[in-house]
Amino acid sequence: MPLHFQNPSILWGLLSLMIPIIIHLFNFKRFKKIYFSNLKFLKDLTAENKNRSKIKKWLLLASRLMALSCLIIAFAQPYIPNQNTSVISKNQKSSVYIYVDNSFSMNAETEKGIAIEIAKSKAIELINSLAEDVQIKILDNNNKGKLPTLSKQGAISKIQALKPSAESKLFSQILKECLQNDSNENDKIYLFSDFQKYQADFNKMLPDSNLHVNLMALSTQSRNNLYIDSCWFENSAHKINQTEELKINIRNASNESFRKIPIKLYINDSLKTISNFDIEAQENKELDLRYKNNQSGIYSGRIEISDYPITYDNTFYFSYMIQKSAEIISINQENENRYINQLFSNKQYFILKNINKSQFHQEDLSKTKLIILNQLTDMQSGFRQKISNYIHKGGQVLVLPANENNDSNNELLTELGASQFTQMDSLNKTVSSIELDAEIYKKVFTQLKEDARLPQIYRHFKLSEAKTGISTPLWKTNTGENLFSQTQLGQGKLYISSFNFHPQWTNAIKHPIFVPGLINIALNNQVHSPIYYKLDESEYAIANGLKLNHEKAMFHIENKTLGIDLIPEQISHFDRGLLLNTHGQIKKAGNYFISQSKQILSGISFNYPRQESDLTFYSSGEIQDLLQKHKLNYSLFDIETIDMRSLIEEQKNGNTYWKLFLLLSFLFLIIEVLIQKIKFF
Repeated sequence: MPLHFQNPSILWGLLSLMIPIIIHLFNFKRFKKIYFSNLKFLKDLTAENKNRSKIKKWLLLASRLMALSCLIIAFAQPYIPNQNTSVISKNQKSSVYIYVDNSFSMNAETEKGIAIEIAKSKAIELINSLAEDVQIKILDNNNKGKLPTLSKQGAISKIQALKPSAESKLFSQILKECLQNDSNENDKIYLFSDFQKYQADFNKMLPDSNLHVNLMALSTQSRNNLYIDSCWFENSAHKINQTEELKINIRNASNESFRKIPIKLYINDSLKTISNFDIEAQENKELDLRYKNNQSGIYSGRIEISDYPITYDNTFYFSYMIQKSAEIISINQENENRYINQLFSNKQYFILKNINKSQFHQEDLSKTKLIILNQLTDMQSGFRQKISNYIHKGGQVLVLPANENNDSNNELLTELGASQFTQMDSLNKTVSSIELDAEIYKKVFTQLKEDARLPQIYRHFKLSEAKTGISTPLWKTNTGENLFSQTQLGQGKLYISSFNFHPQWTNAIKHPIFVPGLINIALNNQVHSPIYYKLDESEYAIANGLKLNHEKAMFHIENKTLGIDLIPEQISHFDRGLLLNTHGQIKKAGNYFISQSKQILSGISFNYPRQESDLTFYSSGEIQDLLQKHKLNYSLFDIETIDMRSLIEEQKNGNTYWKLFLLLSFLFLIIEVLIQKIKFF
């Protein structure tokens, strides 16, 4: 690539090289005459000295010309432009995007200090090195939408205000955000980061981009880390006086084994359980913690482990609610089923509503534990769709056949991919096996006696095979015929009874094994309520069946300990109930409460995303290999050693050579002095 000059007009000074040439060609020195008596030997000596003198003069001339030439070229600021440097028009302004990774991993201690503070300091040094007319845009893990153009002082203030955040962004996402902000081919982006492996997705980064990408890497060492990855309940239903079995997944993201690590479980800030565990290197371990629900209400849980010096992922929050009552809806074709009424007659806990099909579309199902379709013969498409949505979102439905015409039931069952009612069987059948491992029979029966009298079925409809979903026969005859089944559909369950709840059909309605099973169907439905959410999720949080009442004050999500009280976006969904969206306003993990008019109605928990917990990072060598592998023409720098002002100058002008030419000028002057001192004999 040819040499360019920042000040090419200075090159006219090369004409001054004519001066030493003229001096050497025309020697204006006057000679003094000296008379000798004998010139024989002097003539020979004079001829020899003249040849040597000519050589010395030509060497002096060359050294002086080179010294002067190099000096003039040095002042002309020679450089070779970078291949990525393009010509900028006078009307086109370039932008500089500066991304400072403020994820939790940047709190790590390096040899020269805390990583995020080093990154902020170098970013400020970069900003001070930029030209005054450059448009600066700052990115971090929290910004969303259009990026404002900042002055140098405004950009420095924004960098100084950066704080560690639970949010993080993939590098491919950062580049897309820059491209969405009207970037052009002269724009540059500087990514200051520790290059945590999950974040640096080089395989998804754009090889051809308008942006000149500069990777400013911190030399962070991978560290040992032990953290709580997730938790869940063995039984999703929560009841008073029930012993809960909480499952906890512990992840050891290190090459070191740990022994006797304490783990604590708090419920409503009271210590319920304390235990300890051993875990091997790179192991995922599942732990069980047990405690008992003593009353209804909000349960705010917190799990803690100790893992010094990593502290931001050692606590995990969850919450759930035990309602004082369970709402059951029985949709009847004609008359109410008095045996269903008797079954759920405990008004202290069960609230049974008997309605007809026309009333169903008005029902808010957010608190409904169970829907019974009692001998329905006509279901419209809208009715079937609402039932389907209710099941897939976590609801439970029990289908009882009609006496004769089950076409409408079969339409619904076909749409759900479940078993269908076929022909009537009037032969007397006896239940021979019951699936005691099913959820509705857990902790009810451990085993049945061989001579136990099981229910008899006097008449029933045969059931076809289910096409989709996970179907489990709960009651079967000795020939394997399915009498009562459970089908998993989405988050909910569909129960199909081949017989009706009437003495002419069965004696099961008065059998001791039948009653607890049906009651558990109603109790086991923990509708619509995840026990925690992650702070990086954009989906709506479900507010545990609360209803949006426009006559009352708005809902709040609050945590008085953290000093947080915000009003989320609220949407009343037709079958999911009240949905809330915080739009990223909650930044800290913890147990929160949903309140209205200063009355606490429900609990909700948020946890930090766990991808930050795997503290493995790319080294500079690994980054270079990945850039070559994915053919990414990016520049990589070690920000702990690089001088930002020199970097900006080099990227602006390419590789500069004025220092080299200045050095050569001094070298040729030294050569001239040496030539002067050399005696040519």
